[in-house]
Amino acid sequence: MIKRILFLIWFFLIPSLVLARELTLKEAIEYALKNNLELKSFQSEIKAYELEKEAMRGLYFPRFKIEEIFSKSNLPVQTFMFKLNQEDFSAKDFEIKRLNHPGSRANFETVLSIELPLWLGGKVQALNKVAEYRLKSAENLYLRKEEEIIGEVYQTYLWAVLAKESIKVSETSIREAQEHYRIAKTRYESGLALLSDVYRAEVYLAKAEESLKIAKNYYAIAKKQLKLLMNINLEDFEVVELWEIPQVKVEEIKKIALLKRKDFQALESEIKAIKENYRVQLSENLPQIYAFSSYHLNDEKTPFGSDGRGYFLGIRLSWSFDLGLTVIKKAQAELKRALALEEKYRYLKEKIFFEIDRAYADYQNALEKLKSAEERVKASQEMVRIIGLRYQNGLARMIDLLDAQAQLDLARLEKVEALKACQEAYVQILLAGGILRESL
Repeated sequence: MIKRILFLIWFFLIPSLVLARELTLKEAIEYALKNNLELKSFQSEIKAYELEKEAMRGLYFPRFKIEEIFSKSNLPVQTFMFKLNQEDFSAKDFEIKRLNHPGSRANFETVLSIELPLWLGGKVQALNKVAEYRLKSAENLYLRKEEEIIGEVYQTYLWAVLAKESIKVSETSIREAQEHYRIAKTRYESGLALLSDVYRAEVYLAKAEESLKIAKNYYAIAKKQLKLLMNINLEDFEVVELWEIPQVKVEEIKKIALLKRKDFQALESEIKAIKENYRVQLSENLPQIYAFSSYHLNDEKTPFGSDGRGYFLGIRLSWSFDLGLTVIKKAQAELKRALALEEKYRYLKEKIFFEIDRAYADYQNALEKLKSAEERVKASQEMVRIIGLRYQNGLARMIDLLDAQAQLDLARLEKVEALKACQEAYVQILLAGGILRESL
């Protein structure tokens, strides 16, 4: 009975521990877009800009204020005013002695007021546009950041795939090195080879085993970086091969790049925001018109009392000009900032096309390297086969066989690296063109 239970545990549990789940590139990207901490930071930034935009809309609404003011005075004018506002004035208060020496009097004044800006030199309208353009800029930068995160995930995934393939190459090299070692040892024991051949084969085998350990370490680090980008605690997983060579239509990408690059559009919005901010600064030197209304309660003894009450309303026009030219200088500073961004705008426009051209050149170079590596793999395999047969027949040296094997191992690795380079260049082309997300 115990043996049966142990068998069932081994049958169901051990495979689940050994066989890790496969994580596809699409899944990795979806996890990153949902959980990546940089993107979450950008989302909070966008929320802040949305709140700023709502705050600017509030400038169109009236401002309400409530005040409670306590005053006490023996000045004739103040006392006279207190009594009038408290509606406690009588005929005897007009006596000359009382007018000159009224004594002290307290006053509690409750004021409820509303102020509405009718025209502030265009400041409110400009501030609303500034908030709108900056929100739009932040949203576009967020979309660009999404593409950059996708690019990081893609490249890290490719790194993991390269490491995984390097493990396979190293394992193949080990098997072949073990076979060379076995043949050398057999021939030495038969008196047909030198002991140095055995040592050379043994050294080569140890080097192959070292390469396997390095590849496994790189694979583990690549998977950790993927987890960092995805911000999710996955159990052990395996990446899937991505060796299909993508086709690139670079001229079509160039035609739409300026329309698709979100950071380019963000810069356009930022320039518009700064130009509106120029209007905000100038508005300080333009006429300001307010409507106002207030309701007053006055009482001698009680806060918020109402012995006397009344209203006060009107329209106020004010126009001030800064003789120190502070407003003008601030407005000129905004124009300089706009000019600086316009220069950056022109530079980014040229840079986008350069990035596409550079990535496409890398793509073409990677294709040439891939073609060369594939040919060298075939040639090296044949060379190893021929020299291996010659060595077994005593017509070649072990050093020649191991040199051929080294060339084969190198060609295999360079083939995998060239495949990775093709994919990386493809990602960079799409990223430079602003179409990485929609293409994937």
